[in-house]
Amino acid sequence: MARPQLSPGVYWPKDRSTTTADGANIRWTTLPERGGNGRPTVALLSGFLCADTWWHDMAPALADAGYRVVLLHYRGIATSGLPRTGIDPGGLTVERFAEDVLDVLHAAGVDEVSLVGHSMGGQVMVEVARRIPARVRSMVGVTAADRSPFRDLYGAGWLAHPMVSTVLRALHLLREPMGTAVYRTVWRTLPFLPLARASTAFGPLTPADVLQSYSDHAAQLSGDYFTAVLRAMHRHDPGDLLYELDHPTLLVAGSDDPFTPLRTAKRMSAQLPRSELFVVPDTTHAAILEASTEVNRAVLRHLQRHHPADPRG
Repeated sequence: MARPQLSPGVYWPKDRSTTTADGANIRWTTLPERGGNGRPTVALLSGFLCADTWWHDMAPALADAGYRVVLLHYRGIATSGLPRTGIDPGGLTVERFAEDVLDVLHAAGVDEVSLVGHSMGGQVMVEVARRIPARVRSMVGVTAADRSPFRDLYGAGWLAHPMVSTVLRALHLLREPMGTAVYRTVWRTLPFLPLARASTAFGPLTPADVLQSYSDHAAQLSGDYFTAVLRAMHRHDPGDLLYELDHPTLLVAGSDDPFTPLRTAKRMSAQLPRSELFVVPDTTHAAILEASTEVNRAVLRHLQRHHPADPRG
C-alpha cells in the first residue's frame, strides 16, 4: 500500500531549497530528516516527469541501512520552480538537471556521494559523474538510460529518431494555452494504468496506487514542459563518456522492460570499465517497484562494497 502523498507524486516534504544561477528554486530534503550528516550520502536521480514515485520503496530502505538519502525535484517538477527564462529549451536539458543536482549536493555539504538513477535519471547520473568524477564513490542505474531511450524503445532502432522528431514537431504546433489543455485532458481522461500495462511498459506487479501517483503528478504539468523535457531527453548524447567513468557501477535491468530494454543495460555494461549487471526476471520498467525487495538488496549489496554504511546510523 502506498504511503500518504503530500501532493500528487510527492511522499516526503522538500523542506530545503537552493537557488540556481539562472534563478530556479530547487526543493530537496534528506532521509533521515535529522541526524544523518555523518552518514555516507546517496543521491536519488529521478526519471522523466517524476517527483518521488519510483523511490517509494528504495528511499526508506537506504535510510534504514544507514545512508543519508538526498531527494530532490528537478526544475519545474512538483515543488521546484522554473528558471527566470521559464520553459526555455536552453534551461530544460539533461545537463541543466545535472547542474541542479550539483547545487543541491553543495548546499547539503556533500563531499562524496553515490548516485542512483532511474530511467532518465541514468542520463542525469552520467552527467553528474562527468562534472565531479573524483567525488563519486559509486553509481547505480535502475532500468536506466545513458542517452536517448528512444533509440531502443520497443526495438524501434533506426526508426526512433524520425518517429520522435515527428511527435515533437506535432506537439510544437499546439500553442499555449491550447497545448496544456490538450496535454492535461489526455492525462486525465485516458485510462493510464490499463494502457501502461497493455503496452507492457509496466507489469501487473506494479502497485496501482503508486503508479497512479506518477500519472496524477504528470497531469499537473504543462504541455510546454512535457515537450521541452521530452526533447531534452531525446537530444542528450554523452558520446564516449561511459568509457571514461571509472566508478564501480551496478546496472539493474528488468528482463521484460521495453523502455530501456536489457540490450541497453548490456551495452552500458560493456562500455563502463567497472560495471556489474543484475537482471530481475519477469519485471518491466517498473522493476524498482515490482521487485523492490530484490532490487533494494542488490543495490545495498553494491553500496556496502563500495561506499559502506553503518545500519546503526
